[in-house]
Amino acid sequence: MLKKLFDLTIVFFLFPVWFPLVIIVIILSLVFNGKPIFFLQYRGGYKNKKIQIIKFRTIDSNHYINSYSNFLRFFKFDELPQIINILKGDLSLVGPRPLHYEYKNLYKKKHLKRFHVMPGITGWSQIKSNNMTWLKKFDLDLWYVDNHNFLLDLKILLLTIIKISLSLFMKDKKSHPIKKFNGSN
Repeated sequence: MLKKLFDLTIVFFLFPVWFPLVIIVIILSLVFNGKPIFFLQYRGGYKNKKIQIIKFRTIDSNHYINSYSNFLRFFKFDELPQIINILKGDLSLVGPRPLHYEYKNLYKKKHLKRFHVMPGITGWSQIKSNNMTWLKKFDLDLWYVDNHNFLLDLKILLLTIIKISLSLFMKDKKSHPIKKFNGSN
């Protein structure tokens, strides 16, 4: 209950920042990507409940990612609509990333523990690295499940902001595709 209160407090406190960004991205997405603006996808939520997350659409029907969409993905602006998922109670700001619902039968038994906490927009494995195996990410998620607390969530939020801010100075501003999970990678 405290975590949800914390999430809602942050969302409402940052409303003057995220709401104008959402409006700008909607307008630019209409110009550069057309309709539909949003992308809906089923993911595994708390207690392995099926949830539908909302993101800005960044891939066209030919699986092509244009420069604008790459920009959205690189700076994580495509994730902004997930604020709606927080307001609905499907996501938290911090927790293991909710993965494709189709993966639910591929998890090793120990990794099912990921579903003992609310999934999040950002998490411990997201701030650690982008180039690690799925199984390593799951192990980091399990560490989070066993160690999560208010101060750790604040640390993860701060490190997420720092990581995104530092990415402004990176030369390679391309979003790299994530390898599909197959149960053994």
